[in-house]
Amino acid sequence: MAAESEHGLPARLSALDTAVNGGTTPPGEATWEDGHARWELYRRAAEQPAAHALLLDAVRAETDGPLASAVVVLMLEKTPVAAHSSWTAALDPEVRDFAERRSRELAVLESLDRSAPDCDREAVGAWSDWLQLRVAGSRAESHRPVLELLAEHGRTKRIRRTAAGSLADIGNA
Repeated sequence: MAAESEHGLPARLSALDTAVNGGTTPPGEATWEDGHARWELYRRAAEQPAAHALLLDAVRAETDGPLASAVVVLMLEKTPVAAHSSWTAALDPEVRDFAERRSRELAVLESLDRSAPDCDREAVGAWSDWLQLRVAGSRAESHRPVLELLAEHGRTKRIRRTAAGSLADIGNA
């Protein structure tokens, strides 16, 4: 989204479109002025790992900050935490906060999956509702201590109920 790259967005979108659609989109049908059309192209590119480098290049040139941020957040879910910084750095600082927060949340999820969680009530209480709910839906035996905390102290009734249900499922497995 750097100022130098604003002029290159149409060329980058064309390259991305060729990679994603095999160059089959008729030239008159690609209206890149429409954010919805760009989002659809970006969404399809996110599903094709071979197109991720071109997608990152297009995000760097994207002039619509919220659209670029949405693409980055989508990609954070599809890439290892170690690669998150290249995606968040593609955003202008004005729209980077949410993506950086989501990256930190996904790092917590990844750390829970790698090892037995070492979380206390205060740490879990500081998590966003999104992260609490995402972990509450986990049915991994190794997450039991965190699920117990969430079942008792989750921020919302939905989080507490989901965590309790996950614990019950673990107990029945």
